[in-house]
Amino acid sequence: MKQKWFVLSTIGAIALVSIFVFQHVTSAQRPERDGKERANRGEGRRGGMGMGMMNPVSLIDNSWIDLTFGVKVDDETLMKARPIYQKIREEAKTEMSTLQASGDRQKMMKGMQGLIGKMSTNFQTPLKEVLSEEQMAKLNELTKERIAADEQRRNRFRGGNRRR
Repeated sequence: MKQKWFVLSTIGAIALVSIFVFQHVTSAQRPERDGKERANRGEGRRGGMGMGMMNPVSLIDNSWIDLTFGVKVDDETLMKARPIYQKIREEAKTEMSTLQASGDRQKMMKGMQGLIGKMSTNFQTPLKEVLSEEQMAKLNELTKERIAADEQRRNRFRGGNRRR
C-alpha cells in the first residue's frame, strides 16, 4: 500500500512540476506587447493582413517564387520579368503604407481590394509581353492555387469553412 501511495504521489509531483515549467517556458517566449506594437507590425507579416485578405506585396513575392520555381523559366526571361516585379512591388508597398497611415480600417480594406485588382491588371499586361502563353497560364494556375490554399488556411484558423 505504501508503494502505491509513493508511486501516485511521485506521478502527481511530476505532473505539477511539468505544468509549472510549461507555463513559465511559454510565457517567457511571448513578450508583452502594448497597442503600438500591434498596430505597427503589419508590414512584417507575409500572408494575411489580419483582416481576412492577402497582403498585396506578399502576392507579388509569391508570384515571383512561383515564376522562378513553379514555372521554371530560363534566366533570360527572369531577367526581363524582374524589373516588372520590382516596379509593381514598390508601387504596392507605397500604396499600402499610405493606406495604413490613414488608420481607418474600412478605408484600408476597400483600398486593399482596389489595390489587388489594380495590381493584377498592371501586373498581367507587361508579363504577357515577357512570358509565353503556356508560362502565363501556369503562373496564373499556381497563383490561384496559392490563394485558395491561403483562404483555406485562414478559414481553418477562424474555425469554419465559410466562403466569400
